[in-house]
Amino acid sequence: MSDLPNLTPEQVSDLLPEATDIEVIGRGGQKLVFKGTIDGQVYALKFARMPQLPEEAEEFDPEGIQMSDVEVRAQREVETMYECTSRHMVKLGPVGLNFTAIDDQELLYFSEEYIDGGNLQIRLRSGRFPSGEIVKLGLHITDAIQALWERRKIHRDIKPANIMQRGDDYVLLDAGFAFDVVGDSLSIGPVGTPPYFSPEQFDFSNRRTVLDFRSDLFSLGVTMYQLATGEHPFWAPGDTSQSLYNKIRTHNPQPPSDLVPGFPNDLDEIILRMLAKSPHLRYRRCRQLIDSLKEV
Repeated sequence: MSDLPNLTPEQVSDLLPEATDIEVIGRGGQKLVFKGTIDGQVYALKFARMPQLPEEAEEFDPEGIQMSDVEVRAQREVETMYECTSRHMVKLGPVGLNFTAIDDQELLYFSEEYIDGGNLQIRLRSGRFPSGEIVKLGLHITDAIQALWERRKIHRDIKPANIMQRGDDYVLLDAGFAFDVVGDSLSIGPVGTPPYFSPEQFDFSNRRTVLDFRSDLFSLGVTMYQLATGEHPFWAPGDTSQSLYNKIRTHNPQPPSDLVPGFPNDLDEIILRMLAKSPHLRYRRCRQLIDSLKEV
């Protein structure tokens, strides 16, 4: 049985009578996404099916109640959207996290701002991004990383598929894997998208002491490299998990200017510094990276 809910726009309308013009706009992962208008504003309405909990649940909420991974991710996503002050982090909509049952399906649902257009993974199909757009994207997503870190959170899944454009702004999406370094909400094992992992994300036993915002800077560096060159700095079709892991830990990619004639050398240096294997060789503060990008 699919993990995706089996819902119609009519069922969503019955559940949320304040929403109008409801239509399906996305299916993927564990979520079914609708678009709907509430009080004249368009929002994305996300639904996920609640799985049956095993005898030993993966996580516990602060009150000790067993929770499925789907619920934990949704709570993180909603909490992070609510707390993050950056305009470059997608915002929570008027419908917070709720639970319901429809046709014997246990469901959770919430809303977030609707951003029209495709994500950057889709836009990459049309070719590389110009260097000016790479700089702007770096500035905007670093602002989101900084705002998350002010709440002692790490996104952990920065990649082209989780970035969209809202007008002239780039916006970071999907904080379901966000890691709270001072909280109790920890996922067991690897989470996120391995080709965009920082080297330290592979250290599953020591995350609380080794992970900080510089892990997100590494993932952003991978994203900027890929958008600039059209090539991933570490992953190639046919790579195994072990070969990917080894490349991320040991391989130093070519400067983007070797692949893109005329690419700015100072932007080369910034991206390669973001891809340093050791966190202390990257930027020590988000503000340092922002200032360097502004100089470009």
